[in-house]
Amino acid sequence: MEVTEVADGIWFARTEVVNWVVLVEGERAALIDCGYPGQAALVEESVRRAGATMDQIEALVLTHNHVDHTGSMPALAARGVRVLAGADELPMLRGERVESATTRDVLVRAWRPRVLRWALTIVRLGGSQHPRIDHPEAVRPGEPLDIARSPVPVALPGHTSGHTAFHIPTQGVVITGDALVTGHSLSPVEGPQCIDGFFHHDTARMRATLPELARLDADLVLPGHGPAAHLPIAVAVAEALDA
Repeated sequence: MEVTEVADGIWFARTEVVNWVVLVEGERAALIDCGYPGQAALVEESVRRAGATMDQIEALVLTHNHVDHTGSMPALAARGVRVLAGADELPMLRGERVESATTRDVLVRAWRPRVLRWALTIVRLGGSQHPRIDHPEAVRPGEPLDIARSPVPVALPGHTSGHTAFHIPTQGVVITGDALVTGHSLSPVEGPQCIDGFFHHDTARMRATLPELARLDADLVLPGHGPAAHLPIAVAVAEALDA
């Protein structure tokens, strides 16, 4: 795991299979996404490297409800940490609906390069689980959150129904979740791109809403997969849609 302070109080935790972000401002701290269930120790280590403690985490903000982004969610919720996500994501977080790739989706692609190795890795990390909690809270697009660094939700449905990016306009940073990535275990290249189509709940809707990102004032892209990218988000979106 690499944990890098990419802007003041914004720490980017990158692992081989997924990323998350630690936000710190004074005594306040928050997480945006939280890895696979088997990465709980890494999540705690990333918070320590960011100069905070788990007791300071007041909110877990989710880009979407896939197990590689929600692994530590039940444990954090049990400690009283608020869990925030797009309104249309809440039914999935409560376990009422599933919008994710299935075991069959993976098995029928096992012949492809990289798929089997990736699948074995995520199984070890708890990738077949569907973490759930009882009382997630909805964010409102365009309204800054009352947490460290005041990220602003940007609705980007398609990857999942309630997929949400988070913009920190004062620092020119955007956390894109899986709507736009810069790499993935199944991709042979790095650079702005859309994740493999079988991961999306609605690929056409994802591609139709992705240009919403291009309107943001941001030149540091923190994706759910792949390295951080220092380039205007409008350029990243154009490259992803063309890739």
